[in-house]
Amino acid sequence: MTNHHAQRQTASKQWQPPVTFLEDMAALATALDRIITKENALARDNRLADIADMASEKTQLAVDYDRHVRALKADPSRLHAAPQSTRANLRTAVGSLEDKLAENERFLGAAKDVSEGIVQAAARAASEARAPTIGYAPKSTAKSRPMAAAATIALDKRV
Repeated sequence: MTNHHAQRQTASKQWQPPVTFLEDMAALATALDRIITKENALARDNRLADIADMASEKTQLAVDYDRHVRALKADPSRLHAAPQSTRANLRTAVGSLEDKLAENERFLGAAKDVSEGIVQAAARAASEARAPTIGYAPKSTAKSRPMAAAATIALDKRV
């Protein structure tokens, strides 16, 4: 590819006619929607490790989509200049994507909560296993309980 061709291609990415720009944005939203739908299915099937395989493609699409969103916010005339059918297609694609993202957030949030609970339980178990022994016998199996965190108490004269 010649340098001139690369510059022209970059310039064409920066500015597009309103219809083409909105069609590209709808296509990006649809592609992201498909990936998020797959992620949601994997999360539903508890196959969270498989989600990482889609991260690269998802990231690239998200960056491109974000660039389109920012450009549209900077120049809303692109939206107003497009035919109603193009705007309706974009609205449908973005609405579907937003629904899938909300579902995705619930799935991944739940998975995060479960994961954090497991880590905290493992940390508590490890802490209890390392607790010093108490008792008089050298091989005592009784463990001391960790001290509770200090609490501040305020006294009121009226009580």
